[in-house]
Amino acid sequence: MDFETRWLEDFLALASTQSFSKAAERRHVTQPAFSRRIKSLEETVGVQLVDRSRTPIQLTAEGQIFFDHSAQHRQPTA
Repeated sequence: MDFETRWLEDFLALASTQSFSKAAERRHVTQPAFSRRIKSLEETVGVQLVDRSRTPIQLTAEGQIFFDHSAQHRQPTA
């Protein structure tokens, strides 16, 4: 699995803000680039993590499991 740590941080920011634009701003990237990174994460893990049809966005059932697991295993930044 080709996984980038920044994708995990992106996903956690998205889950926290429930907004692609707010999460992108928090992560200091453009919204289109941020969306591509989340899509890359979803393709890498093989499931849809975010329900994009709702505003604010919501995690899918798989996204919630991924979030719970990711938050538990997140390494603190120095």
